[in-house]
Amino acid sequence: MAGRDKKAGPGGFSPGAEEAQKPKGLSVSRNIALSSRESLVASLVFVLVLLLLFGLSTGFTRFNPLAALLSQGEFWNFILSDFIPPATGRLGALLQAVAQTIYMALAATGLSSLLALFLSFPGTAAITRSRTINSLVRAFASVLRNIPTLVWAFILVAAFGIGTVVGILSLIIATTGYLTRFFIEILDEAAEETLEPLLAAGASMPSIVAQALLPDAMPGFIAWILYCVELNIRASTILGMVGAGGVGLLLMGYIKQFNYASASTAIIAVAAVIIGVNLLTTYLRKLIMR
Repeated sequence: MAGRDKKAGPGGFSPGAEEAQKPKGLSVSRNIALSSRESLVASLVFVLVLLLLFGLSTGFTRFNPLAALLSQGEFWNFILSDFIPPATGRLGALLQAVAQTIYMALAATGLSSLLALFLSFPGTAAITRSRTINSLVRAFASVLRNIPTLVWAFILVAAFGIGTVVGILSLIIATTGYLTRFFIEILDEAAEETLEPLLAAGASMPSIVAQALLPDAMPGFIAWILYCVELNIRASTILGMVGAGGVGLLLMGYIKQFNYASASTAIIAVAAVIIGVNLLTTYLRKLIMR
């Protein structure tokens, strides 16, 4: 028969005819059921692996979760009897230490921003067309940021002694590594949209960077800088506890003197500053990224 489908079998039956007559909803439901079953199996496997790792970790470290829960009474007794109420007799020294911590974070973030901006140009493949230079800059930034700030502080304290200079240098080293990576990613993204058309139009690379890439990337730069200010205020508190100055140094002194009421006041002041800076930087980032 001339009208018979060439792919039809004996009697004009087409292999796809039966499947075509099946409701489409059945295959969709079957796929959903299979995907749900696979997700359930994957979730169960993940939970089992997590429990196994938890058991191995607690056994290796000899950590007893039940004993930790049962000893909460001693912890709260220590807090309620020694830390509360906070002392208010040394507010002048505390405010000075808090201000010093904020200045450390601002100074470190400001200088790190300039260093990261300088390093981001040779680290961006679209601006510096040399894979060797790009790789060296990215590797250098990776080393800076992957060594914890606290480790840098220990090294610098051993070299220079205690003081705010050590804290600022530690923050500068780590923050430069983070901001260099972020700035490179922002410049790469901006270059994808504007670089090739401007080069085709005959624009020079310096003019493209100054008039196109930097204006496009600046909101992202500022957002990351504000975020690093917040992180550095937290980090500078911890650095102070190893001798790098600021409120952390004052807090550690109170603890060593068993002056827990004054230490409580310092902790409350640190928490208030961090929350306030967090709210401020979040608001400014939203304002800039509009």
